[in-house]
Amino acid sequence: MRFYTLPPKEIKWPYILINANNPNKGINYILAHKPKSVIIDSGVEIFRNSHIKDYPPNHIYRLIYLFKLVRKYVNEVWVTVPDYPDDYHPKALWINGKDNIQRTVENVIKYVDEYPEVSWLIPIQGHNEDPLSVMKSISAYEELGILDRFEYFAIANLCVSKKLSTIVKTVNAVYLQIPNKKLHAFGISLSAVKRLRGKLFSFDSMAWTFPRKSGGHSCKNEEERKVYFYAYVSRINGG
Repeated sequence: MRFYTLPPKEIKWPYILINANNPNKGINYILAHKPKSVIIDSGVEIFRNSHIKDYPPNHIYRLIYLFKLVRKYVNEVWVTVPDYPDDYHPKALWINGKDNIQRTVENVIKYVDEYPEVSWLIPIQGHNEDPLSVMKSISAYEELGILDRFEYFAIANLCVSKKLSTIVKTVNAVYLQIPNKKLHAFGISLSAVKRLRGKLFSFDSMAWTFPRKSGGHSCKNEEERKVYFYAYVSRINGG
């Protein structure tokens, strides 16, 4: 299983994710370590602000620029199609008679055809705390031929959820529908990863930077970052 994150600077990790809105740290890591594979996220964090309803004008060009830049150093680079989450502020991005799933699907159809040279990671969106809502995304992708054209899909509606049952049910629902595809899960917990062995091709998380026990503290320096990171990877591997 691939694990995408930005580890401590002294640890070389082969699979990383960089933030489209703040890519400098990720770019520096790429230049220093030449990882095997990189995911460029869509910059979805902007929607943590409930007043923001869409990506900035020309945001797609930022993603294309980053793709071309990173491809100079890394052969395997994936770009997440700009999607619309429902888990930051439920229904805040349901506008003009379209919910977040419909808006995401529209972006997918538009951008994969406009920029076929990009290796796209296709987001599967859903409604907040509604595991079976992802079926709406999958049905649309099947009808539009996206399932036949692409191999790598990201379950993108779980970044905020703390409910293990929601995460597991959502991933299981997607896996049952498209078991032959590579599945990435954005921002899921370690406990969920352990429950989903064999179903995910990759996942990303910064949860390793936080304390594992009550009364602990988040890592405060580079040495603690290393200790926390190694402990986290060990738990992923069953150690």
